[in-house]
Amino acid sequence: MKIRAVFDRFSPYEWEMSPEEIAKVAKIPVGDVIRLDTNTSPFIPEKWLRTLSKDVHKLPVNQYPDTRYTELTRYISRYCGVKDENIIVASGADEAIDIIIKTIVDYDDKVVLSTPSYPMFRIASQIAGGKTINVPRRNSPPFADDVDGIIHTSKENRASAVFLCNPNNPTGTFLEIDQIRRIVEELDCGVVVDEAYFEYCGKTAIKLINEHPNLFIIRTLSKAFSLAGARIAYILANEETANKLNYVRPPNSLSVISIRLGIIALSDVRQVNRWVKYILKERDRCFKALSSMRNVKPYPSVANFILFRLLKGNSEEVYRQLLTKGISIRNLNGVEMLDNCMRVTIGSKKQNNRFLSELKRIVD
Repeated sequence: MKIRAVFDRFSPYEWEMSPEEIAKVAKIPVGDVIRLDTNTSPFIPEKWLRTLSKDVHKLPVNQYPDTRYTELTRYISRYCGVKDENIIVASGADEAIDIIIKTIVDYDDKVVLSTPSYPMFRIASQIAGGKTINVPRRNSPPFADDVDGIIHTSKENRASAVFLCNPNNPTGTFLEIDQIRRIVEELDCGVVVDEAYFEYCGKTAIKLINEHPNLFIIRTLSKAFSLAGARIAYILANEETANKLNYVRPPNSLSVISIRLGIIALSDVRQVNRWVKYILKERDRCFKALSSMRNVKPYPSVANFILFRLLKGNSEEVYRQLLTKGISIRNLNGVEMLDNCMRVTIGSKKQNNRFLSELKRIVD
């Protein structure tokens, strides 16, 4: 059997441990595991699930969903303040990334990445046969996008695409909208802005999509909306560009159950805002607590997670010790610019207190 040559020197996505695996390491029940490694929400949307349970017996699960996602698209349109024609629905942000790459990246095309950032930008580009080029983030201010470097590298290599994560995962940094405008206006290639964490910072490049057909914005209901398990995302783009994306996207990647749950969630944005307010308050509290630890340097974040560096000790060992207590955070040691760094998702107050207590015991 032939395997594509692209996989000869390919670094795959690093899968997180399952809750069952973590529980086995910690020798605790699965229900006691604290997952602070995936940047998801600690809140289970019980009210939405109760509403879904009342509707689920009426859902036509024997049929494929509406291939245009008409009703869900209408609710996304209201939430974002754009026309239905600007929206492409996808099954999670990863499918959105894949759809865009399939639309604008040919084999051997160059794709420019501001790094470190979300690894699926690289992985999806390379699987498509694209050649990724990293533009390292600046040291001052810490982890800021090198806008001049991105523009120069893209022009020099005649790139087909540039990927930006805003706010950026895993650094928590933000690229101001006027700088995104500059990148979009100075480059002819596709510029993809992943706004998965938009709700936590409240700033967006949406206003630019109708002016610039080379701009793609990715959003998701996985983070602030507490629906990571439902796999609902969408792309926002110029109407002409969105039509091209429709050539590529699968017709039925969301289930009728996920569609209904997404509609219920988008009908209750006030609840999302309450969750966001809670997380931001906890993020600020956790940042202060991390700053007070002698051997920890946290970096400011506008997302629902905090990146921090260990000034003493080893992140591999800290990760292992936290795991034995049933607490999983993201160990980023070995990632470019992130030696001895870790990323912690902001969870509930109880979860955060457990994490802070255990980390302080280990590193102080």
